[in-house]
Amino acid sequence: MADFSGKWRPVEGQQNEESFIKFFAAMGSPNPTMAQKLFKTAENYEIIDKGDTVIFRIPDSQSEAGTKDILFKVGQENEVTGPVGVPVKKFVTKEGNKLTFHETAPNGEKNITVRELQGDRMLFSKTHEGSGVTASAVFTRQ
Repeated sequence: MADFSGKWRPVEGQQNEESFIKFFAAMGSPNPTMAQKLFKTAENYEIIDKGDTVIFRIPDSQSEAGTKDILFKVGQENEVTGPVGVPVKKFVTKEGNKLTFHETAPNGEKNITVRELQGDRMLFSKTHEGSGVTASAVFTRQ
């Protein structure tokens, strides 16, 4: 099984901000542009892959350490608050080179987030289940 551990940074020119704004609008965000800006604050992050537990270490200017750890148990539903500030239920699976999150927002809207490893690159996509609106980006391991 693939190891997602590492510090990840977006590849310049491989992220369409407009597609993320459309995605957050489809998810029912009252301010999709603001949601995209908040989401972007966590685009440089670290993944600590421990097999059945995956930890996302994201920037957090309000914490003393300057980071916030978000822990996910693979094969279980996890309720977490991410960079957008909304609690979301996420069921996490890990198969081969894919880490998949089936997510449900408080308003009932659902999406699937997939991180797919291809060497030291990671393809990232978020797809709204109702409309099919997809946002994507490419990250590289540092």
